[in-house]
Amino acid sequence: MTDQTANRRHECSAVPYRVIDDKSAMKVGLLLAGVALVLIVIHIITYSMMFLQGHGEDGFAGVIHSFVNLGGDNSVSENLNHGMLFICFTSFLYVFHKTRSRLSLFLFSFFAFAWFDDSCQYHERLGIILAHAFELPALFGLREKDLGELLAWVLAAAILASLGVWAYRGRRSGDGTVLRSIVYPIAILIFCAVVFDIAHIMIEGPMADVVFTALEDGGEMMAIAAAATVSLAIQGNYGKIYQRG
Repeated sequence: MTDQTANRRHECSAVPYRVIDDKSAMKVGLLLAGVALVLIVIHIITYSMMFLQGHGEDGFAGVIHSFVNLGGDNSVSENLNHGMLFICFTSFLYVFHKTRSRLSLFLFSFFAFAWFDDSCQYHERLGIILAHAFELPALFGLREKDLGELLAWVLAAAILASLGVWAYRGRRSGDGTVLRSIVYPIAILIFCAVVFDIAHIMIEGPMADVVFTALEDGGEMMAIAAAATVSLAIQGNYGKIYQRG
């Protein structure tokens, strides 16, 4: 019986960890993604009614739009993002506390910065300061402030990259599983935040505004929902992950 039990344990440890196997985390993730998708659809519909069909900002569509505006300050969409990012960085802080994994500390720092940037408008505020300090020119359809924001992103990326190198040099068993689970939501989040943001600045017009807002802010929201799902799953299964490697 002892050999059979040992074999079963070995077989279980050989099965790779999958986020999708955590039913509780998946239920929360589907709920978050569903709410995010509803907000994106409402944003597109109300924006189209206001600016493409001439309903105006003071009507019913305008009131609903200001309530759910994907890029609006203190809107339901922004508050949802803040809440999901809070889930992400607190989950990885907990995992770091339990495992002392450098990768978990890096992921905590990444999502904490994303939360700080979204809530305090780090890159917008610092972008204005850098644009004035270095007297940046307008280039390639980008305003001085836009180039300043890019520099602010580069500065933050350099700091996070340094922390990422430190985490990589101290990698441990289990980190690979965590990284494989979280890398795609992070990549999508960065792509939407940077690429679609630049495209949104360079291409003007009501139609471009609704399209790129949905792609940029809506894409960020869906990526954060996915990241929150992964974060909850890793928090709930860190013992299995770091035991298996």
